[in-house]
Amino acid sequence: MKHLIIYIICIVTLSVSVEAQRRITPVTPQSGQKSERVEKIDKSRLVEFKDEKGNIVLVDTVSGKEFVDTTEIKDKNKIEYPLLHEATFGFNFWDPVMRCLGQKYGGAEVWAELSLYNRFKPVIELGFGSANTTPEDKNYTYKSSMAPYFRIGMNYNFLYKKITDYQFLAGLKYGLSSFSYELNNISMDAGYWGEPVNFNIPSQKSTVGFMELTFGIKVKIHQNISMGWALKYHAILHESKNKYGEPWYIPGYGTRGSSITGAFSIMYTIPFKNKEAEIVETETEEELPEKQNNNEEQH
Repeated sequence: MKHLIIYIICIVTLSVSVEAQRRITPVTPQSGQKSERVEKIDKSRLVEFKDEKGNIVLVDTVSGKEFVDTTEIKDKNKIEYPLLHEATFGFNFWDPVMRCLGQKYGGAEVWAELSLYNRFKPVIELGFGSANTTPEDKNYTYKSSMAPYFRIGMNYNFLYKKITDYQFLAGLKYGLSSFSYELNNISMDAGYWGEPVNFNIPSQKSTVGFMELTFGIKVKIHQNISMGWALKYHAILHESKNKYGEPWYIPGYGTRGSSITGAFSIMYTIPFKNKEAEIVETETEEELPEKQNNNEEQH
């Protein structure tokens, strides 16, 4: 029994010691002095209440001094976004710019993105692409008529705790395109004594599915208008078999021999009304002298 009583006394003493370690910072320090942290205080003399910001304030019933319980103070300016935050619509003009610079394949693309908690961003991309060129080191002219494609997937914003003016995104998408292509002016050497042979391969149909991994940034330039840049890595997942070989250009993917490309978009964002982000502001110890001055004016 004696050992049990000693054990209980040790537990109670330890609990009181832990409780006494709560960080209690004076709200009304002396003029010209920094706020001092009080590690130990007789809690039987304290009365607890919350101020207008929700901070725990302790009042010493003997001295009349007020203390802020800093264990209850959250991170300053924490931004909490709603589930349905905003929608963004964009136009990717990477291929049109490259076409102006002499590229003989590509198209145009639009996309739409929904922001969930400013963190998860499901996206769908739609576009058209075509090609009419003679690839370098090839013995044919490749032609593909204008064909549609789409990509669907998810972007992730690593800066989801910050304001939406700047975003760093990574995304994973699945793309699919069904198109037709043909090879013209194919030149083959018939041998030492023979004449070169030219022929064409008629139009073929192909369906290709591919994955795309992206890393990019989004920067606000004016009100709801932003611009974005992205680096893309893609790989073919599946494709239909063709009698005369594989297609050289795939709408939405690019050329078969290149696994890396880019994107350059201009976008317009529509925020959802009545679903704006809640900014939770909390005071830090550096701001306590300002609270002290306010309290002195009130007294």
